[in-house]
Amino acid sequence: MATDSALVLTSQKQSGLAIVRSLGRRGVPVVAGGPSAPTLGMRSRFSDGRYVHPDPEAGAQRFLDDLLAYLDDTTHEYVFGPTDWMTSLLAKHRPEIEATGTCPAVEDWETFRRVFDKGRLFERLADVDVPCPETHAPETVADVASIASDLSYPVVVKPRSKTFWDDEGRYATYLVDDRNYAGSPAELRETYRSLLAEEPKLRAWPPIVQEYVPGETTTTVVLAEDGEVRAHFQERRLRTVPPSGGSSALLGVVDDRRMYRYAERVIGAFDWTGPAQVEFMERPDGEYVLIEVNGRYWGSLPFAINCGVDFPWLHYRQLRGESARHDGDYRTDVTQRRTRQDLEWLGHQLAERNYRALGPFLADVVRADHTFVSLRDPLPTLWTLRQVPETLLNMEPSALETNDATAGVERTRRSVAGDERKNANAGEPR
Repeated sequence: MATDSALVLTSQKQSGLAIVRSLGRRGVPVVAGGPSAPTLGMRSRFSDGRYVHPDPEAGAQRFLDDLLAYLDDTTHEYVFGPTDWMTSLLAKHRPEIEATGTCPAVEDWETFRRVFDKGRLFERLADVDVPCPETHAPETVADVASIASDLSYPVVVKPRSKTFWDDEGRYATYLVDDRNYAGSPAELRETYRSLLAEEPKLRAWPPIVQEYVPGETTTTVVLAEDGEVRAHFQERRLRTVPPSGGSSALLGVVDDRRMYRYAERVIGAFDWTGPAQVEFMERPDGEYVLIEVNGRYWGSLPFAINCGVDFPWLHYRQLRGESARHDGDYRTDVTQRRTRQDLEWLGHQLAERNYRALGPFLADVVRADHTFVSLRDPLPTLWTLRQVPETLLNMEPSALETNDATAGVERTRRSVAGDERKNANAGEPR
């Protein structure tokens, strides 16, 4: 493989495909990686090769050993891993990867974990001028009992991170739903106790207790260097799956300077370098409250690219030591649809006998852009379209509790939250 080439892992995801397309169409040699073949990225015309590796779900060490051996035998300059669990794995093992001569396109582990751990995140931001929910990081049920009477309710009990690697090298993804909420001190004590009982691994990674923030999820995504934002894009979730709050299904563009200034302060507080997603809840009074920061690429990455902010290409230039800056001008007239997620959203509506949802859903089939569609790169488009009938036919109630952002990994399965908690402090993978 030629020098300056890139290996893109998790190319089975839309974000992975977006990186393959972004770099490939600029002439960068790209290899698409994944635990099976073919993936979306492997089917792309912009992929020059494929790397099939052991599934990290079966054990991180086996995957790492295979990855390190593969990188030793190739001349990739950079390796990208855009999902939550892959980014954390690459960051944690960055020195070993760098020893092969390949640069992981992630932050260093110490900086990454300060953002990855929500308890440490909000502790660092306590003296930064950014609205944040009241957040506590208890270590035990007794700690929860000691603060329960002093809190304002409702509150939400959230994992410190969506992804957790255990000592055996297996990862779990924990999702937030209605059983994570508490409306009184007694409910909080019981909620915290039951979560630890249901998920014993959380004892080593105790959840945080956070003020409930109502509103709509809005996001500022950035590329930064040493805490300075070099490029940004803003979006709002118009539909999510599940509808109570989670992965984006339909997206609209936002251009708000106040939210941008808050995001700048957050990024500056960590001297962050690379891509990051700074997520806010826009309250009914118009104020933006920080909910979380994801130190990685995001699931809706194709949306930003299609609106004129090509984050993977800018990131690649940054890694090469070149100037990487965007002028801040992007399209604001675009609505984008993530087809699989939107089909799942429709499934939820039909399961609730909300047949009126068919109208806006069908209108957006014509009106909205589609994440995966590219006339220049038709095979991933055709492959995704081929899966649409299967998605509709297999849309059983149990399947609707999850989404493809977490398919194939161990995760908490809980009932769907009520509409009154729509989007609030959701915390699911994007």
